[in-house]
Amino acid sequence: SDPNHFIIGTDMGFISHGTRQDLRVAPKLFKPQQHGIRPVKVNVIDFSPFGEPIFLAGCSDGSIRLHQLSSAFPLLQWDSSTDSHAVTGLQWSPTRPAVFLVQDDTSNIYIWDLLQSDLGPVAKQQVSPNRLVAMAAVGEPEKAGGSFLALVLARASGSIDIQHLKRRWAAPEVDECNRLRLLLQEAPWPEGKLHK
Repeated sequence: SDPNHFIIGTDMGFISHGTRQDLRVAPKLFKPQQHGIRPVKVNVIDFSPFGEPIFLAGCSDGSIRLHQLSSAFPLLQWDSSTDSHAVTGLQWSPTRPAVFLVQDDTSNIYIWDLLQSDLGPVAKQQVSPNRLVAMAAVGEPEKAGGSFLALVLARASGSIDIQHLKRRWAAPEVDECNRLRLLLQEAPWPEGKLHK
């Protein structure tokens, strides 16, 4: 939420944190759980649209990391959820704080619902016959008559599809923000604490 801060993914698995005004920031680098330098590109980053100080990072080795802005190491990291296929797209749901969507380089879409499982995706769908080039999640959390969540899928052929997701991934659960915060406070990693 501070426009003076920026983060940039590197091709060594780190995410650099800086400011436009040359202010000191901490941490300067967001790192994976593994120590040392690795030739892994951070392909995509997305911040939570719900005001939480957290962001997701998707990498070329298929790993996905959930970071908070105050800690160098991730709260959670998943290393093999895409069968080691590069993450090429990643977006938080605009309607549910605990849901995000992932695209890999083999045209698979994964749906994550952290309240249902923090071990891996809860759904996977192959997009075919045309290769998936890009995806975007769109939705309205408080639309009259209920929330909706849709995926806009751009294919290599130039066609664009819009697919609506099931209501269970669109409609926010009761007290979802607080439940997600509690889940992240219990993250198993030593620096895994979420402070609001």
